[in-house]
Amino acid sequence: MPIYVTFYHLDRTMVGRTEGDITLADLMGYLDDVEKAKAVGYAKIFDCSVGQSSLLPDERAVFAGRLAAYHAKYGKQAGAFAVVAGPDVISRLADLNALVPPADTRPVQIFGDIYSARRWLAEQSGS
Repeated sequence: MPIYVTFYHLDRTMVGRTEGDITLADLMGYLDDVEKAKAVGYAKIFDCSVGQSSLLPDERAVFAGRLAAYHAKYGKQAGAFAVVAGPDVISRLADLNALVPPADTRPVQIFGDIYSARRWLAEQSGS
């Protein structure tokens, strides 16, 4: 699976990192992993600065539906979400924002590097 997830249970954070071509199954597996680890409320970093995805429009719709159901179920309980898009952050912004459900009320931010993402997450938790 080209999405590798590390859970840091002591400080309630998790980091997902992509490699290679990301499929719909990979994205669904990521959400499954978050739920199985009981990490929904954790602060999250999703580093997609290396991986890429060529999801078809119908696959994007399926994933958007899954995200909407995830946020309907967990709402504000879901932890802050920092996306690391890498140096080409501007070209990835529209694509990444399109997948975030409008009803997602938790803090969500896109960054060019992981250090900025970590600082922001620390600010969100008041650390």
